[in-house]
Amino acid sequence: MRIDPNRRPIDPRISNIGLDSNALDRDGTARDRLVERFERMSEANELTVVVAAGVRGEVQHPNTPSGVKAAVLPQIFNLRPGLNTSQQDARRRVCAILQGNAKPGAHAADASHLSEAAETGCTYFITHDRRMIDKRDALAAELPPTLHIVTLDEFFDMLDRYEDGRLV
Repeated sequence: MRIDPNRRPIDPRISNIGLDSNALDRDGTARDRLVERFERMSEANELTVVVAAGVRGEVQHPNTPSGVKAAVLPQIFNLRPGLNTSQQDARRRVCAILQGNAKPGAHAADASHLSEAAETGCTYFITHDRRMIDKRDALAAELPPTLHIVTLDEFFDMLDRYEDGRLV
């Protein structure tokens, strides 16, 4: 993860962390060890995870792997109260960035997940959604400067930098 001097990341150990529904998917690669590390740290209350209501709903799908359900469902979650005008406008702007040439409404859920992460004070939103990763610079203009869209690898790279003193 490149560190933008204008958007210096906050220590992940003292941050709210948002998750996309794909953030903890295992894929048979080295990422699986990171998923396990995340789960251990979360269970030990070393990380504060805040799950958007929409992500929680997606994780409750019957086809979601049991390990993902076990890691996500016990976390703090947003009840998704009614949205005020400002929140609705913010979601529309984030959705427009994510939509690109896709069918209208195709990325409304992703826009909602990111917006909820911003509203709940998350400083990291972990995802493996290529569209979000590829558009994070454009999204930065619409999201709080403290919210960083990262992959699980990037999240742990940042965490390790803080733990070993390379960032303070």
